[in-house]
Amino acid sequence: MVTLDDVARFLGLSKRAVRMRVSALGDTLDGYLTRGERNRLIFKGEAVAILRRLEELRREEGLPIQQAADRLRDELVDGGASSGLCIVVQPDVETEVLREVLRELCQERDRWREYAQALESVLPNELKWLIQTAPVVPEDPRLN
Repeated sequence: MVTLDDVARFLGLSKRAVRMRVSALGDTLDGYLTRGERNRLIFKGEAVAILRRLEELRREEGLPIQQAADRLRDELVDGGASSGLCIVVQPDVETEVLREVLRELCQERDRWREYAQALESVLPNELKWLIQTAPVVPEDPRLN
């Protein structure tokens, strides 16, 4: 899942432009958008793929945003009439999402590493042997 900033950067648009496109698509994106902390919009990969397709239609055919959104809705309904909604996430969208997830996981790992080091520094002498059971060093392959 990615934020509004990430989607804007990926599509080469401003955040305002992305919001306009989300608004034009209306409930088409409802299942693919959530709200995060401080009410920030969070986009699932499918939402990014839909917005990218909207931009493709708009640029390739020179359509205004609302007309491109209407055409996209028709594509989604016609394409998914028999088997439900099916959207293929483009490889570069998937790659960007995976990069974001990896970045977040590395940040979380670093936070836990700092926490473990802080605990180690206040460990009483009689429990210092615990440090030897699982040393917290950046070179430890279990932590990287």
